[in-house]
Amino acid sequence: MTLTTESGPEAVSRPGLLFERTVERHFVHRASVAEVFVTDSQPDGQDQFRAAAQLPLSHGYYQDHLQTPARFDVLLLLEATRQASTCGAHRHLDLPLNSTFLVNAWSLRLDDPDALLIGERPGELELAETVTRTVGRGGRLRALRFDMELAVQGRTVGRAHIEVGVTTSEDYEKLRFMQRRSAPPLTSQQSGRPGGAPVDAARVGRLNPANVVLGEPTVRDGSVTAALTPRFDNRSLFDHVYDHYPAMVLTEAARQLSFLTAAVGDGAPADGPVVTGLEARFTRYAELDAPIEVTAPVATGSGQGPHTLPVTFVQGDLTIAEIDFTLRGEQA
Repeated sequence: MTLTTESGPEAVSRPGLLFERTVERHFVHRASVAEVFVTDSQPDGQDQFRAAAQLPLSHGYYQDHLQTPARFDVLLLLEATRQASTCGAHRHLDLPLNSTFLVNAWSLRLDDPDALLIGERPGELELAETVTRTVGRGGRLRALRFDMELAVQGRTVGRAHIEVGVTTSEDYEKLRFMQRRSAPPLTSQQSGRPGGAPVDAARVGRLNPANVVLGEPTVRDGSVTAALTPRFDNRSLFDHVYDHYPAMVLTEAARQLSFLTAAVGDGAPADGPVVTGLEARFTRYAELDAPIEVTAPVATGSGQGPHTLPVTFVQGDLTIAEIDFTLRGEQA
């Protein structure tokens, strides 16, 4: 089937994928329909499928940025890939809806960041996904890897990959209790911000302080460190109840710290760098009941071309995640 949108000289024909309405929220593990971006998915061969997502022009979290000219948020693109992968696993790989997906790693590389420049219409993201399965003893599915090619408005923008562990909700609860020797606290039991007041929103490229996830930074021995301090009532970051900080909260914290370090190193405004890539590894649960420090080396030369900034997350004496952000100064 061919879908033609609008009429006249700008009409666009797309075979197959639809952008008319979002998929059911349970397919993407979301509580709020407003936080669902995937609009369609279709099988495309053995362990392959295609998906579509609409990128909104207005959103309280994903479009809360100082940067000009305005672009669709890189983390919106990442969330759309997560949702598309989750939806595809349920609809085309027949994983039951009570499956829990544990993000072990994800990455995004933008070959054409300017394809994300916002026009007068919502963005139409198309994804071509290939799935690799890891099977354990007894043929039990243990993990999935999704490799994706991304296009916005028919224009190739880059690639992404997501690696997740797979378990049932019941086994996940048992695992968490065994690891901690106690039941973990829940986000629904938290209030306010952990760790005190946030850094000024403009310093991390934000307008709304509710979207700031870091405390006031300190600069010492060539590194910038800040506490993780998200608001638990931010329903874009905490759409439903969690027993840990989700991967997206840590990724947002890494982005905000990369902006802070770029400003410290070059005196550049927080709205200057353009994110062209990220690579994240999550090695331990980010627990809710202990402080987390986020650290990166002071960035230099951010206005001269792409550079990669490593961001490390430490809880207690353990590194729980490492996220590298690649930034391009607008002068590049």
